[in-house]
Formats: sequence, C-alpha cells, structure tokens
Amino acid sequence: MPTNEEREAMNAYVASMEGKDIPRGEATVAPVEAPVAPQPAATVTPVPSKKKGMTTAEAAHAARVAGIHRNLDEAAGSDGLKYNDNLGYLNIPVETLPTMGLYYPQGTRIFIRAARGEEIKHWSTMNDQDTAQLSQVDDILNYIIERCVSVKVPGDIPGSWRDLKDIDRFYLLLAIREFTFLDGDNELMVPVSEGKNIPVTKEMIDFITIPDEIMKHYSPEERCFVFKLKTGREIRMHIPSLGATAWLKNYAQAKNMAREGFDTDFILYAPMLIADFRGLSQRAYEEMVADSQMWTVQEWSLIGHVRDTLAAAAEPKIKYQDENGQEVTIPLTFRGGIKALFTIQDPLSILC
Repeated sequence: MPTNEEREAMNAYVASMEGKDIPRGEATVAPVEAPVAPQPAATVTPVPSKKKGMTTAEAAHAARVAGIHRNLDEAAGSDGLKYNDNLGYLNIPVETLPTMGLYYPQGTRIFIRAARGEEIKHWSTMNDQDTAQLSQVDDILNYIIERCVSVKVPGDIPGSWRDLKDIDRFYLLLAIREFTFLDGDNELMVPVSEGKNIPVTKEMIDFITIPDEIMKHYSPEERCFVFKLKTGREIRMHIPSLGATAWLKNYAQAKNMAREGFDTDFILYAPMLIADFRGLSQRAYEEMVADSQMWTVQEWSLIGHVRDTLAAAAEPKIKYQDENGQEVTIPLTFRGGIKALFTIQDPLSILC
C-alpha cells in the first residue's frame, strides 16, 4: 500500500499504466474464488561455507549469486521466457515475497530479469528529492517493473505486472537490482547512525507485518480479507494491486485536468475494495462510489481501521545487529535516495 510520501503526493496513489491493453467492463468487487491448496514451502538457498578471509557480506553475496545461477536453468525451461543478454529470467517464488503469495491466485509464477542500459537510462532521469515529482518517480518505478518482471497466472487470462501487489513492488525492485549488479561492486548503503552506513539486501528488510487481529479474517479461498458483520453483511478488502492503484491515479489526474470534481475520500479506500483491476471503467467505478453512500457509520469505521492498520504495517524497516550483537530495527532509508537503487554509487570508479 502507498507510503506516506505517495499519499501526500496526490489524491490517487501509486502506479503508472498506459491503459491501452486494459479490458473495459464492469468493476468487480466480489473476488474470484480460488481452490484451497497447501502453500508450498519456500525455496531456501544454502549458504556456502564461509572461506577463510571472507567477510559475512562477501559470503552472503556468494550465496546469492550461486542461487541465481542455479535458478536460471529452471527459468530457461519456462514457456514464453527467453534468454536475454546471456542472463535470462530468474524465478522468484511467490512464497518469498513480502505478501508470501497469499493474495495471488494459486499457481501464480513471477520471473525477473536484469535491468539493461535502456532501463537504467530512463531511471537516471528520476528526481526523487523533489516532492512535486513524486508522481513521476512512481511512474519510473513501475517502468522498471513492467520491463523486467514477467507474471504468469493460471487460467486463460494473460498475467501482467499490474497483477502484482503494491507491497511486493519494492522487494521485486531490490531483486532486480541484485540480479543486475551480480559482481557485488555496487552495494546499496543504508545510514544506521551518524556517519555509519551498512550494506543492505532484500533479506534484511521487514516489508510488512500484518497484526493477528486482521490476519484472522484472511480467507485462503478468496485470497483476501473477509469481515463478517453482526448484521450479516460481509465486507471484502484486498491488498492493493499495481493495476488498481494505477487506474485510480489516472482517473484522479484526468478529473483534475478537466477540473471536474470527484470523491477524494472514497478514492483513498478504493484500492483495497477493488478485487480485479481488469473490470475498471469510469462508469463502473462511479457506481461503486454511489453505492458507498449507503454504507453505515460502523462499516466505514471498520474499513478505515483496516486501511490504517495495513498502511502502518507496510512501512519497510531494516533489521541488523549492532556492535554489541543486539538486533536493531530502523526505518528504511537509502543513502542517495531511492534513485540509488539502479545507479552506481561511485560512477567515477569505472574510470582508468
């Protein structure tokens, strides 16, 4: 779900979408049912023995590279995926994502490839220090996801990067980064105290921790949260997808450009109330808005509480051990801002 900066940037949220390949139709609030199946165990890459003289960071990097090359053989045999630049696509098991795959249809598969020069060129145009350009920053984040991620969903509907959940986006960006800089000579540094920075990998980041009071309402059949009210009414809330937030962002921008009014309150809740971005249209969305006028005080209180709780749970944090061996948790910030993800920290180091 959106960060505080993204919520302040505009009325509608994160994402970028062209919309030209999005089927038009009625918006669907009811989720698609999926069969119950046991969650497969997460794939764990064994860490090689730490060689004499090798630092912990070097050993972790060696394990990551070894795991990447082992997974390339599997990815090479995947339908529709081809090798590019002698690297190919790398399978990212959905169980390893921050959402643990709980909110995707059973059988969803996700692959990434390394970023190329064309993507890095576009990424380098980012100005993440200017709050007026946060919408453009979000567009560039999604540009990398669109170009470097392949999503396969079961059934006849083609998968799309828009099927990805907002919470998983940053994890996938870090995975793409690690796959792009395999040599380990471009560590991503995070400031942990005055004058002290440490290298960080995606495994060190706690992306989301959903409280038990919310998780107990999770439905493995419907892949979302189902809240049953004493009145008999059921409210379904979803982890927002990039497709839903993207459509809403474009909707808000179009309304603002046309100087037309729209419900700026409902649009803050809408990403969690939309089951599938594919059915969105202006007519269908505005019918959802109209229907919401009949919701009770109790229902809005519940929806607001769930939204705020999940937003707070989705603030990424770094966990590391200090000099005394104590585990420390701090908010995630990067030296050089988010732009540092795909830029070399010391570009002059490549010179003779």
